[in-house]
Amino acid sequence: MTTAAETTDSVRTDDTEALLRVENLSMRFPIRGRGLFARTTGHVQAVNDVSFAIRPGEVLGLVGESGCGKTTLGRCIVRSCQPTDGHLYYRNDDGSAVDLAPMGIRQLRAYQRRIRVIFQDPFSSLNPRMTILQIVGDPLTASGVARGSEVEDRVAEILRKVGLSPSHMRRYPHAFSGGERQRVNIARALIVNPQLVIADEAVSALDVSVRAQILNLLRDLQDEFDLTYLFISHDMSVVESICNRVAVMYLGRIVEVATTEELYDDPQHPYTEALLSAVPRPDPRLRGSGRRIRLSDNFPDPANPPSGCFFHTRCRYADEERCTSERPELRVIDGHHLAACHHAEKLSLASATIPAEDA
Repeated sequence: MTTAAETTDSVRTDDTEALLRVENLSMRFPIRGRGLFARTTGHVQAVNDVSFAIRPGEVLGLVGESGCGKTTLGRCIVRSCQPTDGHLYYRNDDGSAVDLAPMGIRQLRAYQRRIRVIFQDPFSSLNPRMTILQIVGDPLTASGVARGSEVEDRVAEILRKVGLSPSHMRRYPHAFSGGERQRVNIARALIVNPQLVIADEAVSALDVSVRAQILNLLRDLQDEFDLTYLFISHDMSVVESICNRVAVMYLGRIVEVATTEELYDDPQHPYTEALLSAVPRPDPRLRGSGRRIRLSDNFPDPANPPSGCFFHTRCRYADEERCTSERPELRVIDGHHLAACHHAEKLSLASATIPAEDA
């Protein structure tokens, strides 16, 4: 059996050329009572000892149900949240790595142009009192990259890249549809030529037809600008279409990491199996051939997580002897397939291609 230490060492060895290496990252939010002098009565562990790497040019999907800590993890990476513990090693162009986690605001300015965010809601993420020129050009002026007419020229160029007319740059957000607003969001993220883009549920608020257009745009822009994506989503079908690798998150912890093909064909964690069972089956001949795995409603409290495996309160494979008392570490199951499950080698889990009742 591969130990936790051996697993960590092997991951680090394989990912020495990673653009971003997240190690033992944690984010706790205090729970305070009411009143001016209220005490802190506990903490919500939104991100709990998370480690993974993002390689240059890849699209890493981060999936999990709402409340699992995906967005908080993304905010820690861009440092809109200060991580409680852990490290964010970002690789410079000369090959050296710098830890973004302890940096102050001034030190971070040089890296804020390299790591950008595409927000989820195309309506609330744009200031209704600013024109598109001001919204998209603001990162240029804030970072001191461009001034005056150069800002307008660069905004016009990036608007063309995302499929919008530069003649509309003096309009306000209310004049655009949801899909067009998301293109503005993408333009604002890419205007300073970043290397890593955090796409936080970037298509979840859009109609299905518009969603496909935005996904195709993200692929084209990745090729053109040599981008690396962390694609945060709860939609497993969207993740399958755009991601090279997938990390599955549950209650603040990473429970499985694998290539997209391996994860969908041969999941190694019961939570991943449940997520895959909810993916719609597009072939009418296969509808009704499988069954959705419905998890128990016994969702643990993030402020007081259960002992042992966090998932054991909802897992149909859990045993009282080990799963309730011993926390499983993320370890190598096969090749580069990682999973945090005591029984991964023994289970034969349903995949996206093999329905649950046939597995």
